[in-house]
Parts: sequence; C-alpha cells; structure tokens
Amino acid sequence: MAEGDQGQREHVLRVTAGTLATHGFDGVRLRDVASAAGVSIGLIQHYFGSRSQLLAAAFEWSVDDLIARWRGVVAGQQDPLDRLVLLVETLADDPELQRRSATWTEFCAAAARHPELRGGVQRVFRMWREILSDLVQEGTRQGVFRPRLPLGHTVDLLSALVDGCDMATASRAGVMDRDGYRGLHLAAMRLALGIDDDGTAAAGG
Repeated sequence: MAEGDQGQREHVLRVTAGTLATHGFDGVRLRDVASAAGVSIGLIQHYFGSRSQLLAAAFEWSVDDLIARWRGVVAGQQDPLDRLVLLVETLADDPELQRRSATWTEFCAAAARHPELRGGVQRVFRMWREILSDLVQEGTRQGVFRPRLPLGHTVDLLSALVDGCDMATASRAGVMDRDGYRGLHLAAMRLALGIDDDGTAAAGG
C-alpha cells in the first residue's frame, strides 16, 4: 500500500474510533464516518469493504495504538517509580482522553453483544496487566515498592482504577477531570505499592 494510502487509511480508522465514541458501536453508519473523515463512502469501502470490517479494523487499530503508546512510555525510563508516574501522566494528559475513554468503554460494552470483539478487549487487558505486573515486580525487587497486597491483587486494583476513571470520564457527567484522574491514580498507586511521600518504600508491610 502506498504511503499516502496508508496515511489516509489510518485517518479513517482514527475518525471511526472517534465516531464510535459518539454514536456507539451499533449506531455508527458508513456515512457518519465518511462525513467526519471528509472522504467518500466508496473510498471507505475500497479500503475496508463492509461496515463490520471497518469497525473491526478500527477496534484493532485502537488496541494497537494504545499498546504501542504504553510500551513507548515504559521503555523510556529506568526507575520503576518514574515509569509508573509517567504512565499515569500519559494517561491523564492524553489530548484525546475523553474520546479514548469513551471509545474503550463502548468497545467493552459492545464486546458483550459482539463475540468477535472479545479477543481485542482481552488483548488490551492482557497487555496492560503485563506492563503493570512487570513494573511492580521490578520495583519490588529493587525495594522501591512494598506492595500491601499480593501481586495479582495489586495489578487488578490498579487496572480496575483505570477502567473506573475511564468510565467516569466517558460519561461527560463532570465527575472526573484530568486533575482528578491523575491525582486519584497517583494516590492509589502510592497506597497500593507502599510508597512514602518522598518516593521511598514505606516501612512495614
């Protein structure tokens, strides 16, 4: 595929992900995507074929984009605490935080109705857990973290916090802003990992 075609294809996928957040998986029409992307329905069909193929591709693109960003963040720092903090900052400061949260929430809900989406949802959960688990284990080995719960429970707690904050953000109900998103994650992370305010592992277990 030519570079221009690849760029336009990715543009359509990004717009589709945003349209999903607005209209919901079952409500998105090809003409909605075409209008938002500034392209013809024929072009979308040329790239993706059917509506169902477009939505599946948009979901896979969103999954790959999320995982690539997470991997890029944690690869840039050596200290486990710095990596976790940067990961939280990246989530909270995402310029598309509301869209990302709404899209992810919609995909999770749609997976209950559409079995073909469940593999992608499972892949996001699995990769996110792997990233968190690796960081927590490394920080524990270095004495930077002293988790107050077993590893699996700690990772589940931090993962559930992300999903809960994303759902609150997606609702547009005014119950979660960027500062709240960031502050709650950092506070819960320090509590769960036994980190004092000065960044050191708390005494005791």
